Amino acid sequence: MAWILLIQFAIPRQTQSDLPSNTGKDPKMRFRGSTPYSGAVIRRQGLRHIVALLAVCLLLPGTSRGNPPGNLLDAGLFRSFILDADHRDPLVAFGEVRHQVDASLSRENRAYLGGNNTLMESIRSELASDTPRWRLVQASTRLMIVPEQRPVYAALFEKYCQAAVDFVLARTRLPNPYQDIATFEGENGQGSAPAAGGGVTAYLVHHIADVYTEEYVFFTAKDSGPQVKIELSNRNYTGEVGSYSSYLVIDEDQNLEFIHSPYTLWRNSAEHPLNVLIAPVEETLHIALRHFTEAAIERRLGSLSDRSRPYIDQVVEEWLAVEEAAVGGLVHKLMPEVMSRFFTGWPQADLDATFEARRSFDKYRYLDQGVRIVEALGIDAFIDRYRKDPMDFRAMLVPPSPIEVSTETTVTSEPAPPDPSA
Repeated sequence: MAWILLIQFAIPRQTQSDLPSNTGKDPKMRFRGSTPYSGAVIRRQGLRHIVALLAVCLLLPGTSRGNPPGNLLDAGLFRSFILDADHRDPLVAFGEVRHQVDASLSRENRAYLGGNNTLMESIRSELASDTPRWRLVQASTRLMIVPEQRPVYAALFEKYCQAAVDFVLARTRLPNPYQDIATFEGENGQGSAPAAGGGVTAYLVHHIADVYTEEYVFFTAKDSGPQVKIELSNRNYTGEVGSYSSYLVIDEDQNLEFIHSPYTLWRNSAEHPLNVLIAPVEETLHIALRHFTEAAIERRLGSLSDRSRPYIDQVVEEWLAVEEAAVGGLVHKLMPEVMSRFFTGWPQADLDATFEARRSFDKYRYLDQGVRIVEALGIDAFIDRYRKDPMDFRAMLVPPSPIEVSTETTVTSEPAPPDPSA
């Protein structure tokens, strides 16, 4: 049986965006005539499951387009731009619509309808029925973007992102993964994701939201009279500084294939401004090292006789933490250079506090070891080592467990969980 697993590879909300994830409901009601309204159709996946893997959140910048800023950027000015406003509109549609029911939001929507006496009374009056029936017609989710509306800040942020990425690529001697970096500008309320192929396109945006929409139809017992159509939209402002995803596709024959998103999104707003500045550096490193992490995952999964979902979950989650340690160690080494190169007067204490906040999350459980390893090896030697064998780096992070010898024999029908990295 096919299934879908989405693993979000993101900086925890309170350390990255840091605007709360508000959900707003936007009800719309439309009345239809006597034509019966079709029932709900929920699209299903075919005979393969997609592991949306290493979805990196915080994200990246762009191409090698020239030199860094001629003058140091004023830290106070940049900080004021980041903190200036929390714009939640206008929302511009981006990417494809995903047709799938969100069980939690669907329950919330039905509770909202049931508790809205004024709306329900209008429906009963329109249908001339005290006990109308209803059905869910469709449910969908779409990524929406709030573009940056301040031209001066848009240009300044784009300039910083390009310069920071150029510096990191030169400093690490990693290949440029980007096709373009640009401030997102939706036309006529619509945006479009780039086609696959070529490098990654990075879009700079002010805010990001997932908009979940359900359409309900209310009708009488006869199912042939007037109908009332209700559309509810839930806006969930994700709180992520950015996002990038790669996908592990496992088909019905157990063949593995990694597919990479052709775009990434970076927000230029956050409660903690330094996260906005770290994003280009951190996500460039994630993308550059991703292929080596994927090779380690593929190698581990290839050795499993049972590729059940719990096993795949365990392998992927472990390697997310390993890559976070690798990237985190490099960011810790590079960011002081970035800040001194591009900004005046940004305190080192901000960087220290940002790293300290991450230590409370399990995905960063190897972060301190990663920082120490990068510091000991140096940037070039570390990257060369990770390229050659990420398994070697993981062995440096996690000492082998001692082998326990028992004189008793235990028989069990449950399979032993695998070592996710072996």
